[in-house]
Amino acid sequence: MANVNPGPAVTSTPSQLAVLTPVNTLGPTVPGQGGNALRLICVARAVPLSGTGDVVTLPIINASLWSPVTIVFSNALVNGVSGSIAAANVGIFTAAAGGGTVIRTAGVLTGMTTSAVVLVNPAAAAAAALSFATTPLFLNATVAVAGGTVDCFVYGYDLS
Repeated sequence: MANVNPGPAVTSTPSQLAVLTPVNTLGPTVPGQGGNALRLICVARAVPLSGTGDVVTLPIINASLWSPVTIVFSNALVNGVSGSIAAANVGIFTAAAGGGTVIRTAGVLTGMTTSAVVLVNPAAAAAAALSFATTPLFLNATVAVAGGTVDCFVYGYDLS
């Protein structure tokens, strides 16, 4: 019972482990480190939208089996200044050139007129598949915005 009431002079934090590797070591009924919580699956910063095709690959961060939940686009810039990239048409796929399973259906970034955040649900095919082992993901642009860039974050559950 040494930690029942350690008092105000405690110099340690209750959570001293960085939750970078969610590993289940406690068995199938008790989640291990990180508890398989919703986490960042992959990220791409300053994605150039001035061209079309596969503009960037998003490497999966430390997960061999994962399920997508939310895709966040933020920090819309045009030539380095906050601006509208709402006309940009982008999709996220598990294979190059828009192939494989659709994680985000290709579509315009409605609402991306400033550095505001836009949340996007995964495509129905991605939600139905439940889990993926593919790495990396491909962000494919079909309509470009000259000088436009955006940040892209894919959140989901690490099932590995």
